[in-house]
Amino acid sequence: MSQTFDNGEEQGNIGFTEGVRMDVGNPVILLVGKTGAGKSTLGNLLLTQPHDEGPFYVSADMESVTQVCGTAAMSIDGIKYNIVDTPGIFDTQKVTDDVLKEIANAVKKCAYGVKAILFVFEARRFTDEQKNVLEGIRRFLGEEAINYIIAVFSHATKTQIRDRNVMRQAWNSPVRSFIQDIDNRWGIAPNSDYFPPDDPVHKARLGEIMAFISGMRGVYTTDQLEKSRKEQEEIRRQREEEEKRIKQEYEEKLKETAKKESEEAYKQKIEDLRQEFRAKQEEEEKLRRKEREEAEERFKKTIESIQTENRMQRQQDENLRRAEREAAEERYMKSIEMMRQEHKEQQERAETMFNNKIQEEERRRDRDEKDRREERKQAEETYRSRIEEAEKNLKNRENNETMRLMKEMQDREKKANLEYAKQIEDLRKKNALSQQELEKAKKKGCFSLDTKVQLANGKFIEMEKLQVGDRICSNVRNGELEISEVYLIAHLGHFDHSLSMTNIEFTRSDGQKGQIRTTPTHCIFREDLSILYAQDVVPGVTKILLLDETNELTPVVVDNLITDEDTGYISFYTRAGTVIANNVLCSCYDDCPQSQTLMDLVFAPIRLWTKVFPSNHRQEELHPYAKTLEHIYFNWLINGKRLLGLS
Repeated sequence: MSQTFDNGEEQGNIGFTEGVRMDVGNPVILLVGKTGAGKSTLGNLLLTQPHDEGPFYVSADMESVTQVCGTAAMSIDGIKYNIVDTPGIFDTQKVTDDVLKEIANAVKKCAYGVKAILFVFEARRFTDEQKNVLEGIRRFLGEEAINYIIAVFSHATKTQIRDRNVMRQAWNSPVRSFIQDIDNRWGIAPNSDYFPPDDPVHKARLGEIMAFISGMRGVYTTDQLEKSRKEQEEIRRQREEEEKRIKQEYEEKLKETAKKESEEAYKQKIEDLRQEFRAKQEEEEKLRRKEREEAEERFKKTIESIQTENRMQRQQDENLRRAEREAAEERYMKSIEMMRQEHKEQQERAETMFNNKIQEEERRRDRDEKDRREERKQAEETYRSRIEEAEKNLKNRENNETMRLMKEMQDREKKANLEYAKQIEDLRKKNALSQQELEKAKKKGCFSLDTKVQLANGKFIEMEKLQVGDRICSNVRNGELEISEVYLIAHLGHFDHSLSMTNIEFTRSDGQKGQIRTTPTHCIFREDLSILYAQDVVPGVTKILLLDETNELTPVVVDNLITDEDTGYISFYTRAGTVIANNVLCSCYDDCPQSQTLMDLVFAPIRLWTKVFPSNHRQEELHPYAKTLEHIYFNWLINGKRLLGLS
């Protein structure tokens, strides 16, 4: 163990705090930052210790009085970690080869590697010193270490600690850019003077930091550290070789200067002899020049003749290519026009079919209503004719017979009226049921807006930020991620009412919890690559396909199925027809027949159309193509139930 005293003298090498042993089987959480940033204070708070009385020494002086790495054990969600404090390690004036070597040895002792790097800096400003600290991390640990950094703001105000939005609004451009580089992983170190350890705000801020640590995918391994160290050694070796080369060139130049001075006199003598020889050659050169000029003139005329022929040939070739290009463009425009006309005809046919269905239903209702009015009219005419007949025969019949006949006719009229009212009520119920089924079928099937997908560059974004043309991870084959283009966003926005959502919860292979939230009739894949609706998942039985850290799709049993509500929604389609959302293999289709192949065929025209005319649809209203398919499918469902006697 070594210490740096106030006079600046260093004793021995840097090491770990005496009496503390590191469990090499646990991953490391590394605390980095400049002196006085609050690393040791944060370490004590994460260990649920007083900020100035925990295992990590807290100095009131801005200059660190020690260069000793402190370490302690902690647990998050039952997983044990080694938390390592590095006071002053990355201060520009203190970086030495011995310091970096000992930190490298500290990381290598942990076979599991570094789980997270907590970069602690003051919330007041983001200075050049903080930039130098970040550059020191990149040079020492390599660019891959950026994927494991969590920014922690210290010395924040009471308002900033209570409300994260206040902290976010105080950021300047360098801070905002840095937070975006580390995929928005940031937290706030609580101040015990403002919020004691038992205060909910204090616990919430620490909980956010621990949640980022638990959610970190993978670890920064010793192999990556060794690779970075080798790169630094190679850069240092190249720098030394460059300096040596420059020195040698300088010495060579000195020798060359001396040599030139000694040879100058010799060259002067040689020059005199050359002038004499040159005078003799000038006369011969004049004769040769004349002959050469005559030969060049003949050659120039030959070249001009060849160039003229080449220009004529190129002009002919250009005319042929222009004619072929114009013909190809004309064929292309005709093909495009045919595709437009075909798409227009398809839309018109679908709209006509839908309108014909509605008109046919209205005509049927009108016919039924007309038949009922005719039957009632006939019944009334029959009743009146019988009354008239009864009046004619009144004189010949007894009063009791007349009363019986009138009562019988009244009963028949009452029965006919009841039958007519029942028929009207049945028709009204059928119409109401049809409308309910139609409204129920028209509930949109979508993802929730906070569902995450992976872009082609490896970055994860929420679906709310997706754009047409983005290339995202859609499937996995032979350990390689398949990337597919988003060619259509069917609709995106918020309902003015709550939308029923199905939340599927599962457990990853590393023990971490995960979930995906969609509408109940959105399609996902079983382990045998067949599809089912999200609402049909059976907890403890159904297995879904989950992307693991080795880029393989692994079957995972669903833990729980929860129904909740949301207003945000998005429905989009990739050219592959699939997407990996929240690491779960899902279909892009919803509210449809449970056949991936059938739906790929149904959407083939719009996939071809958007290759020529890219879509810019990004609205709450459903895209016309999807809306047309929806009308056809919903009317087919309702009419199919009627034919089967289910309505």
